[in-house]
Amino acid sequence: MSSHSSQSSKASVSLKRQTASQASSPVSNRIGQHKEAMSYSAAHLWQSPLSTWITLAAIAIALSLPASLYLLLKNMKSLTDDKREVPTISVFIKQGISEQQARDRAELLQEMPEIDKVVVVPRDQALEDFRQITGFAETLETLDENPLPHVLVVTPRMKLIGDPDIDLEQLRRKLQNFPEVDLVQMDIEWVQRLRGILNISERAILVISVLLGLTVLLVVGNTIKLNIENRKDEIKVAKLIGATPAYIRRPFLYSGVFYGLFGGILSLVLVHVALLFLVAPVNELASLYGSTFTIRGMGVKMTLYILLFSSFLGLVGAWLAVGKHLKSL
Repeated sequence: MSSHSSQSSKASVSLKRQTASQASSPVSNRIGQHKEAMSYSAAHLWQSPLSTWITLAAIAIALSLPASLYLLLKNMKSLTDDKREVPTISVFIKQGISEQQARDRAELLQEMPEIDKVVVVPRDQALEDFRQITGFAETLETLDENPLPHVLVVTPRMKLIGDPDIDLEQLRRKLQNFPEVDLVQMDIEWVQRLRGILNISERAILVISVLLGLTVLLVVGNTIKLNIENRKDEIKVAKLIGATPAYIRRPFLYSGVFYGLFGGILSLVLVHVALLFLVAPVNELASLYGSTFTIRGMGVKMTLYILLFSSFLGLVGAWLAVGKHLKSL
């Protein structure tokens, strides 16, 4: 009890000194008042380290979930940056068409604005690849002639899967109308499925981010409310000696910013620790599929956005709590 009275008296003295400074020169001492409020709030933050860490942990968990989901979505989208992951169109040339004619058609297709690249796979190369993949070398040697046609592997000009500027079905019909073409095969079902999954994921992450952002507001607001209750005697003394509402509100607002900022930093630590556990198995899985895919972490820009957003949530939560509970005092 004596310890609490001692802390209350020290805080009251600090408030009296700051209020006197405010009354003497309100303009020149404005920066000094903010600095003093920041240092006072930072010191008061760690007077109860256990409750502070619990609050920061709650904020960090609430922020790390949408951050992790965003990072997962970002890595899923990065898969489409590899040209091998862009859906290709297989154009099978008729049997009577020579290899030179197939290459001429490939050059014409290359000039189309919808097409990024055309690769010619001659029938001899296709047969050799088929022999190596299947292992039916002896069976294939019994054939009188190569049954495989020339194939043109067409890559559409698209940056990401789901680019609305490219109509793959319309491109397929255009390719089918060429006289040298026998068959056009294109698998766009997985493109449509991936597009739908990514769209749903983006909206789900947005909804989860809003809900967990409200959770951060509630956590910070409740913490600031308890701080106001614990320091209501100090607030009453400050009012009696002439402290303005803005002056009384300022330390609590800085406390909210500190809660949000430190909670955001802790959430980034949690996200990056989780990534460290995933790097090895993901790299192993990618190597099995012959891919060079690696997990990408958060860049500097996204890190700054998360810290600014978490600090803003802390400020708003503190503002709401202070505005409501100071009126009752």
